[in-house]
Amino acid sequence: MFCPNCGANNSTEQKFCRACGLNLEKSAESLLEQIPTAQSASLLKHEKLIERFGNFALGGLGVVVLFGVTILIYTVVKKFLVNGTDIYLAILLIAFIIFALMSLIFVIFNESLKEKKAKINPIIKNELDEKKDAAKLLEEKSFEPIPSVTENSTELLYTKNKTQKLQ
Repeated sequence: MFCPNCGANNSTEQKFCRACGLNLEKSAESLLEQIPTAQSASLLKHEKLIERFGNFALGGLGVVVLFGVTILIYTVVKKFLVNGTDIYLAILLIAFIIFALMSLIFVIFNESLKEKKAKINPIIKNELDEKKDAAKLLEEKSFEPIPSVTENSTELLYTKNKTQKLQ
């Protein structure tokens, strides 16, 4: 294992770097967490397979819903507009169907975007979910100013007048 601080080659049994003295235990633990094991690789493979199946199923559902909405709009146009009865009701139904479909598409895309953001940076999601009380984070302590090194000592210094008259 190479030291992340100085780059020196160390054995995996060493707890500290022989060149710079850095504690290598935390680095080794971090590396072991990031390297996938056989179980986590299998789990990741299954997760991707299920995600592909879900995308295929939702895509098929979307095609079926789109086809059904098209047939519904065609039926409304044929029954109401072509016959000339209830034209306003037909226009209202068509507008309702179109805007309901657009709202559904918006919700799907918005949730998909949230999931992608959560996968990219899960730390931000966890920090936003935790509600922290600022008053509990700060302890009540009395304030004591730190004395300055030069305090009360500058009066003892001799000052020399360096101004000279130029001739």
